[in-house]
Formats: sequence, structure tokens, C-alpha cells
Amino acid sequence: MAEYHYEREEIRENFRKLFEDEEFHSELIKVADNYPDEMSISMSYEDLTLFFEDLEFPRFVLQNPKLCLEEGKKAINEVLGSAYDDIEIFIRLKGLPDARKKMVRDLRANDLANYLAIDGLVRKATEVRPKLSKAVFRCSTCQSDFKVKQNGSDIEEPIQCAECGKSSNKTNFILMQDESEFENFQNIEIQESPDELRGGEQPQRLKTWVKDDLVGEVSPGDRITLNGILDGSPKRKSSRSKSRVFDIFMRVNGIEVKEYEFEDFELSEEDRKEIKEAGDDPRIFARIVNSIAPSIHGLHNEKIGLALQLFSGVRKEMPDGSMTRGDIHILLVGDPGTAKSQLLRYIADLSPRGMYASGKGSTGAGLTAAAVREEVMGESRWVLEAGTLVLADGGIACVDELDKMRAEDRSAMHEAMEQQTISVAKAGINATLNSRCAVLGAANPVYGRFEVHENISQQIDLPPPLISRFDLIFALIDKPDRKKDSEIAEHILNLHEEGERIEKEDVDIEKEFSPELSKEFLRKYVAHAKSITPVMTDEAMTKLEDFYLDLRSQGSEDSIPATARQLESLVRLTEASARAHLREQATIEDAERAIKVTQYFLEQVASTDSDTLDIDIVASSVSASERTLLAQIRDIIKEKREVHEGGVPAEDLLEEAVSRGLSREEVRKELGRMKTNGQIYEPSPDSYDLA
Repeated sequence: MAEYHYEREEIRENFRKLFEDEEFHSELIKVADNYPDEMSISMSYEDLTLFFEDLEFPRFVLQNPKLCLEEGKKAINEVLGSAYDDIEIFIRLKGLPDARKKMVRDLRANDLANYLAIDGLVRKATEVRPKLSKAVFRCSTCQSDFKVKQNGSDIEEPIQCAECGKSSNKTNFILMQDESEFENFQNIEIQESPDELRGGEQPQRLKTWVKDDLVGEVSPGDRITLNGILDGSPKRKSSRSKSRVFDIFMRVNGIEVKEYEFEDFELSEEDRKEIKEAGDDPRIFARIVNSIAPSIHGLHNEKIGLALQLFSGVRKEMPDGSMTRGDIHILLVGDPGTAKSQLLRYIADLSPRGMYASGKGSTGAGLTAAAVREEVMGESRWVLEAGTLVLADGGIACVDELDKMRAEDRSAMHEAMEQQTISVAKAGINATLNSRCAVLGAANPVYGRFEVHENISQQIDLPPPLISRFDLIFALIDKPDRKKDSEIAEHILNLHEEGERIEKEDVDIEKEFSPELSKEFLRKYVAHAKSITPVMTDEAMTKLEDFYLDLRSQGSEDSIPATARQLESLVRLTEASARAHLREQATIEDAERAIKVTQYFLEQVASTDSDTLDIDIVASSVSASERTLLAQIRDIIKEKREVHEGGVPAEDLLEEAVSRGLSREEVRKELGRMKTNGQIYEPSPDSYDLA
């Protein structure tokens, strides 16, 4: 490519012609009249190429941005004239050609001093602070004032007075803060978006400097495109020596904030045609389910739930301003070796904005958000840093080993799962960040294996309020079954055999282990489907209402089969099914699919010994029948304690319970649980009293 060179006057003249053009001149006057509410004029690279009718000058601008933007500002002042002497308007250049769009990991030495566009997620953002740009100093000897332009991280004082000639050793220079010039300054750190990474790659980060009217525009978790000049500074070895290795950062000239939804996922016309053809296939949902972790045998109902989670329901704003989430939360709980972690990693990789985190290695701040101290411009500041649930905004956050998290860390997830926001109040930082993501969690039973006849909330170390926020809970139980075990063994052995064939470059791969839809196509399909907002048909609403009322009618004073939360979950699942079929309306078929998967979940984890459903088994630590038993035991202790001062003997308590028709074994079991929970205590051996 030929190298072009322009002198300063030529650059200024070109910009002068540009801003004297009628279209740009009217926009410039509008910005100037609104100053300081507006401080910059935006233009795209295409505007430059159309105006100058060739690529010489636009390319020169991208190769020498610092010089060109500086001369462009001078040209603006000349065009505006003396009527606007006291204002400073910046040129914001956006819409760069593909050759100038870079990933953080692709930045190289020859990119330094060039104008680039970099996409990423905002990982950290400092508070906005004034930064000294031109300092006014007063000589203490002759009282004369003079300006010194500031460039470095530290205040640069004058070496000698311009008037009396005395050096800094013989006089003092006083900073006149009121007369000095300041600019707003913010430090932002971005990281690569997960959907741009290949499997297993760790996202790389880039620090950026934001000034003037661009500050305060973004928050951690936002997806943005930064346009600016790539710069570098040498690493310091000590106070006197600097390394030859440079740290890179970007001087931001423009910010383009992207919407959190999937619409920005790039789809070609060919992609859209292929997606429409796939959506017309009556087997499309079965194909989607078969494309989720095909190397994992069985778990058909669980994969249906995960498929619906990928598409999610519709987020709605109510007339009173409140929001109803559309994201579907799913919890997998069960025995070791049932492929929970493998499913989580697959979904994190499949979702266009999936994030994976392990509860064992995560803190509440790492999952939500944190205020951390960091060196910025040579001083320590509090910086807001986004966690996994914020970075997964618009996608799925897969959190493994939820039960291994500390209780205070798990409590941070409550707001994120229901309100879908995360509030931070620390070190003077008060912020609310978006976490509009679905949560796919996995947990192991406390005693190693899942007990069907035990309450789920007592088997996993999670608080009932957190468990109740999951729309679907699947228990993965490993029971010996010769037929099923034979199928799994054959599946695993065949899978290993096919893996060996791949290594030997044998292309004859069994269809059983290949997804019907490729990961790349399915990601695009989900992205397109998420842009559809299906509306429930009257038939679908009637179907859901009938199912819910029928479910509630099975309850009694002692047992509640379902609550309004299950009805809301049914709506989300129905809408997700409609999206999976690319339908504008959610039909009775979608409602039936939602009912089927909900019924499967309730029968798995909310079924009592008498084959009735009791949602309290999930939503609280005790079922309705256990609450009745607990109340009767408390009544017996209250009655008997008046006769027995040192506590009610266990045998007397059990005899009275049996006379009331209670089971001796169940009462013993409940006494142990009440003692563990601190509801009763033993004032003397083998006797009980209320705590």
C-alpha cells in the first residue's frame, strides 16, 4: 500500500473543507450551541471516504490519528470563528473498516499509535475523577503566573520561572487550582467477549483511558466497541529505571454501546435462509434436544429443559414499571458421576453468551460484582469489577458445585436470580448492574447420594429461598438397572472407540455421537429465535390455567402441590418452546410441552410418600406433613412439661404420640431433626424441652 503524507496545514485545510460542507456545518453549529451539554461531533469512516472521494486522506487519518484529530479540532475552531472562542469540540470517529477491528489477543507492535476498533465486555470501571490538563503555577518570588501542559501521571512543575528566571531550587511554584484546567477522567478495563473465543481460551484484557464527555457512559458487564488510539508505556523496574517491555492501553476516542440481546449476533442472508428452513421442520425441537451433549446417554427430559433454557421466555415490563424475568433457571442435583458438570460445560459453550464458574472456587463477589482496589495513574483507587453473573448478561451462567459455596456467597445470588440486577454498596461506590441471565446450577447431595424419600432442601446445602427460585429442578439418580446399565456401558465404550477413530483420521463417525445440528449453527439459530417475541394464544393460556387449577385442587390444608411461581415458570417454558419453533404465537402444543417437563420435575422432587405433590418439600426445609408432626410434638412437650420439671422423658413423649396416632419411628426421627435445628434441647439425658 502506498504511503501518503500530509503537512499540518494540509490536514487542517481538509478538515476545514469537511466542516464547511452544509451537512457537517449544521451539525457542528448544533453541537456548539448546546455546549457543554454536547462536546463532540460524530462521524463515520464512510463519511470521510464519501466526502474525499478516495481513500488517501481517510487512511492517513487512521495511521496518524493523534496528529489528525488535533488539527481537526483547530479546523473546527477556525470554522466556528470568534463567536465560539471558549469552547472545545472533539471529533469522534466510528464505523471503522474490518481491517481496523481487532481482538485484544491480536494486538501487535505495529498497531501502536494506530486508530483501532476493539469489541469487548466492560470488566472494571473506576469512578469519574477530574484530571489536571493545564496547570497554572505562580512564582512565589515575582508573583507571575504561567501555564504548564500536563502529560504524565504526576504533576509536572516548571524548572524555572519564565519571568524572573529563578530555578525551582531558589523559588517555590504554587499550583493555582482555581485557574488551572481540568478534564474528566475514567479508567475502564475490557475483556474479550466469551462468544468470540474458541473452546478453552481464556479472555484477555485491555486497559483504556476515557476522558471528557465519554466518561460515565458504561458500567461493568456492558458490551461495547471502543474506538481509539493504541498507546504504550514502559513498565517500571524501579523509581529510576524503566523496562524495554511496554504495557499497552487505549486512549478512547469513541464508545459504541451494544444492546445486551442477541440481535447483534452477525447473521448473513444465507444463515437466515438456513434457519428458516430448519424452523419449518416439524422435528426441529427433537433435533435441538438431540444436539445437546449427544455423548451423554439418556437424560431426555433433562435435555428438553436445557433446550428450553437456551431460548428462554420473554422479559416483560409491567404497567407499574416492575419487570418480570423471562430467563429460565435450572438446578441439577444428584449422585456423583451423572454428568452434571459435563452438561454445564456443554451448555456454557453452546450458549452465545455462556459463562462457566465453579462454586468451590468462586466467592459471592466473583459471581456478582465487587469493589476492589487497583493502581490507576499511579494511585490506589476503588474500582467496580463485574463477576460471572454480570458478564453473562443476556446468556447463561453455569455455576457448578453450588453446594460448596459459603452461605454468605450464595446469598448474593438471590437478587441476581429474581430481580436480575446486582447492587453494590462499598467504599463509596453505589451501583446497580444488570445480570439478565439464566442460571444453570449443579449441586451434590450432602450425604453423597440422593435419597428419593428425603426432602430435597435437606439433602443439598442450599437455603430454601434460593432453591425456590429455580423453575426446574432435576434429580439425577444413579440406580442399578441391568438394562439401563448395559445401554450406558455400550454407549461409553462405543464413544471411546469413536474417539480413537477420530485420532486415526477415520471420518466414519457414528451418528449417535454427532449432534444433529452443529454447535455453530445452533448458536445462530438460538440468536435468531431470541429476537422473536411470541404471544400466548387463548387456547395455550386455557391449557396452562386448567393444569394449574387441577394441580392446586389436589392440595389440602396440609399440602400445597404448586404455587404461583410454578404458573409463571409454565408461561416462560411455553414461550421458550414457541421461540424454538420460530413461532410468533405460543400454541397449545408449546403449553403441553411446558406442562410435561414441569410435571416430570414435580414428580421427581416434590412427591410425598403418599404419592401426592407438596411444593413445600422444595420451597421450604419441611413439608406440610412434617410441619403438622412438628406442631403435635411441640403440643405434647408443652402439656407434659408442667408435670415433668427436668424435661419430658422421651418414653412418655413417644407413648403420648402413639396414642394420638403418630408413628413412633417418625416421631424419633423428627425429634432428632428438631434437636439439630435448635428447636428443642435435652436438659437431662433422654428428656426433651422446648428451646
